[in-house]
Amino acid sequence: MGRQYKFYRFYYTLFAFVSFAIIMTYMFTMGSYKIFENHLTINIAGTIVTLLGCIIMSVCIYKYFLRLSGIKTLVENTSGPELMITGIHKYVRHPLYSGTFIFIWGLLMLYPYLSLFIADAIVTIYTLIGLQLEEQKLEKEFGKKYAEYKDRVPMLIPRFSQQVK
Repeated sequence: MGRQYKFYRFYYTLFAFVSFAIIMTYMFTMGSYKIFENHLTINIAGTIVTLLGCIIMSVCIYKYFLRLSGIKTLVENTSGPELMITGIHKYVRHPLYSGTFIFIWGLLMLYPYLSLFIADAIVTIYTLIGLQLEEQKLEKEFGKKYAEYKDRVPMLIPRFSQQVK
């Protein structure tokens, strides 16, 4: 990629955001069948679940948005990748994905349409497959340090019954 390599993650993030916005706009404007009737209890639960997902995603985005978006590489030279194991990463290895799953499935509780269910299922399957590839990349990149982290911390769902070291 030559000189453009520095900008690749920024371009990717921009492309992903624009594509996601277009798809979401289309999905919410197309007609679809309701798969269940929601009522007050489901709406309250859906709101709580969706907000929880938003909070988790916000924490992650705040924690490493500049680094992951590629913006940081535009303004400074970084010394290389760093394995994040503090904060929310003490409980799950991929908290942004966890938060995203909570958010999108919470939205389904609020908007129980077949089109959203299909989109959630596709996003979930795609992400779970991608996570396997990302795990392999992280193992190669960080070696023993990542293997130890992987043994200690679950991928997506925290273990609240065990005390975190």
